[in-house]
Amino acid sequence: MHASDIAGPLVVVDRSTPALDAIRLIADQDLLGLVIAEHDGHPSAVVSSIDVTRYMLPGYLLDDLSLANTLGADGVEDLRVGMEGRTLGDLVDDDSVAVRRVLVVPADAGLVEVAARMVDAGTQVALVHDPSRDEPVFVTLPGLLDALVGRWDARS
Repeated sequence: MHASDIAGPLVVVDRSTPALDAIRLIADQDLLGLVIAEHDGHPSAVVSSIDVTRYMLPGYLLDDLSLANTLGADGVEDLRVGMEGRTLGDLVDDDSVAVRRVLVVPADAGLVEVAARMVDAGTQVALVHDPSRDEPVFVTLPGLLDALVGRWDARS
């Protein structure tokens, strides 16, 4: 089994995507992260959902978690208001957010190779270099682990 066998499409968003839209997309589709494309549409970065959430929270809350309990119901609305006018490009350019370059793996890479490359890069998403496809396709860590477990189960 190769990377191309378990690859599939993912939502790719542009740097100009409003941050609120990105948060809604993550919530609606239960995404682990977002693939961000440059203006030419080429996937260039991956940001995890936890880092998008970190970007949404005011720094003082992360510095002192006990303050988070003091915000109450109004705090939820404050988060939304704080994100208005911000884009994924702003998030990518923020030094507090861990943004990873898109890992590219060959279409014929085996499952173990893809796993090793993903762990080495510290990413949950890899772009599969497959010139035979018109749209970009990706291997996700859950998809990779599902394929590995499926292989183990098939041998039992």
